[in-house]
Amino acid sequence: MRVIVKVSVLCAILFAFSQAAFADGIDIYNTIPNPLPPNVPSLGYEATGTSEFGGLIHFAGGSSYSLTSATVAMSDWALASDYASYFGTTIDGATITASGFDIPLTLNIYNVGAGDTVGSSIDTTTIKAFIPWRPAPGGGPCTGTTYEGSDGKCYNGSLSTVTFDLTGVTVPGQVIYGLAFDTTHYGASPTGVPGPYESLNFGLSTVPPTVGSNPLPGTAYWNTTNAGDYADGGAAGVGSFRQDQNWASYSGAIEFSGNPVFAADPRAMETPEPSSMLLFGTGLLGLAGAAFRKIGRSVLPLNS
Repeated sequence: MRVIVKVSVLCAILFAFSQAAFADGIDIYNTIPNPLPPNVPSLGYEATGTSEFGGLIHFAGGSSYSLTSATVAMSDWALASDYASYFGTTIDGATITASGFDIPLTLNIYNVGAGDTVGSSIDTTTIKAFIPWRPAPGGGPCTGTTYEGSDGKCYNGSLSTVTFDLTGVTVPGQVIYGLAFDTTHYGASPTGVPGPYESLNFGLSTVPPTVGSNPLPGTAYWNTTNAGDYADGGAAGVGSFRQDQNWASYSGAIEFSGNPVFAADPRAMETPEPSSMLLFGTGLLGLAGAAFRKIGRSVLPLNS
C-alpha cells in the first residue's frame, strides 16, 4: 500500500513540475542572436518615417499556440550627455533618468490575410519599456561618435532587449507581427517634442531563425510615410502597414515563447517541436530518479 501511495505522490509531483515547466512557455520563434552582441543592424523609426515594422513568421511545432511572451531587440543610439538636463523629467510619456529612459512600445499581432496581406487583429499589447543609454564615445580604436564594444569593434548603437507579457494570447501557427512606437514626427500619435526616441531603432537579424521560420524570406511588413522607401515606390498604401520586398536577409530581431494548444480529442493534439519535448522529458526523468532515490529505502524492503 505504501508503494502505491508513494508512486501516486510521485506522479502528482511530476505533473506539478510539468505544469511549472510549461508556465513560461517554450521557444517557438527566435531571431535574436545569442549571446547578445553589442549591436546589430537596425531600423530607425524617426529617420525612415516609420510607425510600425515587422514580418510574417511561422512558429515551430503545432498549428495553434497559447503565447506567454515576446522579446524584441532594441538598438539605442541616444547619449545620456545629450539629455542630462532632462534627468528626472518626462517628455511626452518618456521618463528620462541618468541610466536610461522608458517609452511606450506596442506589439501588434495579426492574422495572415488573403495573399499574405495583413489580416484581422489578434492582439495589441503596450508596455512601458526601459531603454539604457548607449555607452559614451571613445575607447580603443574608436573615434568620433563610436564607442568600443565588448568585442573590440566600434559601434554607434547599443543593443538591449524588452519583453512583452502575452499570457493568454492564442495564435495560429502563422502570424504577422508589428512593433510600433511614437517618435517626434511619426507613429500613431507623434510626440511633437524632440526626445531620445528619435535615436531608438528596432534591431534587425541577418540570419534565418534558430527556431521557427520565415515563410517569405526577404519580405518585411512596414508602415512608413516615405513613399520612396518602399520597394514598389510607395505607389499604393503609403502610411499603411503592408508587405514590402527586397529586404534580403534582414528581419526583425524578435523571440516568441508559448505552449501548444491541445485539442479536446487526444488523437488531435498538437505536437511541440522534438527538441523541446526531449529536453522536457529528460528533465522529468531526472526528477523521477531523484524522487525514487528518496523513497527507495521504504520501497525496497517491501519488494525484497
